[in-house]
Amino acid sequence: MFQENDNLYPAKPEMAAPRQSSRLTGFIISLVLAFILFIVLVPGNYLLGTEIILILLFHEAGHLIMMKYYGYKPKNVYFIPLLGAMISGTKSAVSQRERIMVNLMGPLPGIIIGCVLYLAAMNRPDQFILVELSLLLLSINIVNLLPLDPLDGGNIFELLFFPANEKLKMVYTLISSLLVIGLGVWFSFYPLIIFGFLMAFKVRAYQRSKAIHEGLEEMDINYRKSYQELSDREYWTMRRVFLENNPRIKEIIPEENVIWENERLLVDQINQLLRNRVVKDMSLIQIILAVLIVLSALILPVYLVLKNYHLVESYLGYAAV
Repeated sequence: MFQENDNLYPAKPEMAAPRQSSRLTGFIISLVLAFILFIVLVPGNYLLGTEIILILLFHEAGHLIMMKYYGYKPKNVYFIPLLGAMISGTKSAVSQRERIMVNLMGPLPGIIIGCVLYLAAMNRPDQFILVELSLLLLSINIVNLLPLDPLDGGNIFELLFFPANEKLKMVYTLISSLLVIGLGVWFSFYPLIIFGFLMAFKVRAYQRSKAIHEGLEEMDINYRKSYQELSDREYWTMRRVFLENNPRIKEIIPEENVIWENERLLVDQINQLLRNRVVKDMSLIQIILAVLIVLSALILPVYLVLKNYHLVESYLGYAAV
């Protein structure tokens, strides 16, 4: 029946893959902007800015290597000035275990190396560059491992406990947004406050997507697949449901089931509505092990630094001179 209906719909538009040159250009521009902004806010400290950029690159390289290993298609790598960097990738079916490894291998290598450098600095307390590098590696990667959306720790938390529940993800993002705003106010760090408010748009996007997904489920339309896997019928049905939930956009679309001159904009919207199939392939023991690894990576480095805090005091005294 569905096969016959499929023939009644026009062929769906092809989704253009982003060019390698455009991805590289975006990465370089975001990198330069992040460095310039840091130098403006902390004038004259080029070495510190360079160290932070290199640590972020090393962090994202860990994600990228694991994505390549598991067969993901990396999409974008870009820097968020004053907040860090981000890499994204796609795969039609998402393994719970693989995604956790991808997220974990960003911060974990930096934390391990940071601990090694801090231990080395204990034997050579006059080597302040070791202390500085170790503290930067630890602080950047530990913060990234905190269980807050959209940090790596937040992604791991979602994958472990509610990998396919949109309602819980929406609530979790809202709580994370409020906590980020609170931390920004506490530390008087305005970029963090602004970022927290911007996360509220993600919550609103979840609400809209949830309403559309519920409508698609009633029509037995499977949205847990890649754009390439969508049939013509599924594309045009999703397009219609999207427009029904966005009447202002619908007003400027000439006809249903007719390619619009700016159809690529609708293709992007449909692609954002799609969700990867999450394969829950972790046993209870594996979940407990993953939780223990994350907790150890958060707690042990902090314990190491606090137990040998004299190194931090010496470094702060040196940096103030």
